[in-house]
Amino acid sequence: MAVDRGSSKHGPWRDDAMAHEISGFVRSGRDTRAEEWRSVEPTDELPGDAQFPDPAQSRVGASAGMTLADVEDRSELARWLGRAVFPAEREEIIDHLRYQHALDRVVEEVAAAAPGVQFTSVGELWRELRAGA
Repeated sequence: MAVDRGSSKHGPWRDDAMAHEISGFVRSGRDTRAEEWRSVEPTDELPGDAQFPDPAQSRVGASAGMTLADVEDRSELARWLGRAVFPAEREEIIDHLRYQHALDRVVEEVAAAAPGVQFTSVGELWRELRAGA
């Protein structure tokens, strides 16, 4: 069975070499070469600074009404909680956070949630925590 690599122009080795050439740019969101002549040539598809978007201005993953700080806080909470934790009540979530050695501020924030309520996801817990704020 053939594997579709999504490219009919190059072979798999050339695809991997090209991916390696731009891996620093993809990870950092900016040009990572010290000498300009070593940089990958820009495409003609995006004008000017649109080729190097500012990651701080990106709102990927942000729901309507959420600030970038809210997105960071929600990500920090999700970092300590996996899907296997849910469904769970506040006390079970706090126990899991302590077992994972989560930051004290994360544990304290979850402790502010309503007791006796069963949460089915990080998103549901997050909405409960923000509704009380």
